Amino acid sequence: MLSTALQVQEKFRSESDYYSIAAKGPMLDRVYSMRYRSYSAKDYIEKNSSHKFMDEYDAKPNCTSFLTYYKDKAFGSVRTCSFNPELNNIVPVMEVFGKEIDESIGYGSTFIEANKLVIDPSFQDKAGVVARLNVYENIVNSIVAHDAKYLVAGIRTEHIKFYKFLHFEILSEERSYPHLSFKTVLAICPDVNAFRDKIYSRTRRSEVVNGSLLSNVSG
Repeated sequence: MLSTALQVQEKFRSESDYYSIAAKGPMLDRVYSMRYRSYSAKDYIEKNSSHKFMDEYDAKPNCTSFLTYYKDKAFGSVRTCSFNPELNNIVPVMEVFGKEIDESIGYGSTFIEANKLVIDPSFQDKAGVVARLNVYENIVNSIVAHDAKYLVAGIRTEHIKFYKFLHFEILSEERSYPHLSFKTVLAICPDVNAFRDKIYSRTRRSEVVNGSLLSNVSG
């Protein structure tokens, strides 16, 4: 599915100032540096001499990081991690809210966790709703690529209103999230089609390819 998306990426890039790519190889350094700038600017992580922030999930095959650009300037990033019951893999949110996930959606279906969503501090003043939702389009593409039934995320309480706008439900109290100083609550979207439609209605870039909605992912 992602290879099909690659074929249509240039069309989307020509129609909009926004586009995204799946970061691989040396490009991952740009992701880690952007994360570091974003999290350290708010003291969410301890500063380090490498000026990069990564964790053990970045190397796992079920996790993919994306970079989103505006006019050839990388301004945002998000990582998606897929849980597949046949592979019995894990995603970061399971470390914190494993019981709640089991009790709400269970582990019998594929789901996507969205995490490490950041906007570069240099772009914060320009990052309105449309810019942020262009970053979220990468989540939509991961849902399509993995035929996921649910979307989950650990979010800060100040973002609850926005995530409810995206059809998420809040299913836990606050808990600490791995490697970060802030606490999160478990948010689950049980209707990924509604999430997809909400994102596309604001970014206005989608196309039917082989019967599936895709946007501007490559890789």
